[in-house]
Amino acid sequence: MCLEIGFTTHSRVFWAAIRPLCPTSQAEEPCPCTRAHNPLIRISYFNDRLKCLKHLLDEIPDVLRPWQPEHSRDKDFAIQMPSLLHTQFAAMRVNLHVTHLWLQSLIMDQLEAAQTHQQGHGWPAGAFDQRQMWQDREEICRRLFCILYNAPQISLEANGLHLATKVRDISASLLACPFGPDDPISKRVTEYIGQSTEILSRLDQSESLNTMHLQTWVDTDRFGRAGG
Repeated sequence: MCLEIGFTTHSRVFWAAIRPLCPTSQAEEPCPCTRAHNPLIRISYFNDRLKCLKHLLDEIPDVLRPWQPEHSRDKDFAIQMPSLLHTQFAAMRVNLHVTHLWLQSLIMDQLEAAQTHQQGHGWPAGAFDQRQMWQDREEICRRLFCILYNAPQISLEANGLHLATKVRDISASLLACPFGPDDPISKRVTEYIGQSTEILSRLDQSESLNTMHLQTWVDTDRFGRAGG
């Protein structure tokens, strides 16, 4: 039941990044082709997806929340959750919240590109609040670091390269910061990139060790059969 809750929530996160979970009208959404040819529809679509995703996990069960101490997080499920299942669930919880932030970051990239393009085609000044967009990116980074610094290392390693790729995508988007080096946002972004680099070095090192052990096991098995 615990894993089922997590998988269902994970599916909802991906679905919300593409389509409304509960459409408010019977009107069909514009198809991808229409969005591709109409910048205003495309911007509206990305804004809707971002708003839907932002608060999607506000009402999730306590067992899935990342901000509680480890000893109290799973107390309602402790009896029926064996140790191995507990480890699997912890890894899934990390992946759920990192994926939630990663999808928001990807949509922000698309939204910012669409808004910047539209600004060059007669959009009124001030219609696109770029500073607010980057403050939202900062919030994503802060939440990401809170998850990664507080999660057990085994939960991070269990997600392998998938986790590292998502962290790398979020941090790479910061390289496009449009503000000058003396701007407070730019200074904070520089700090976030440094933190991301440190986290990625640990994730990459863990993945290298896991890959090396797997390769050694495969080679040993192959050589053993060849020698026999």
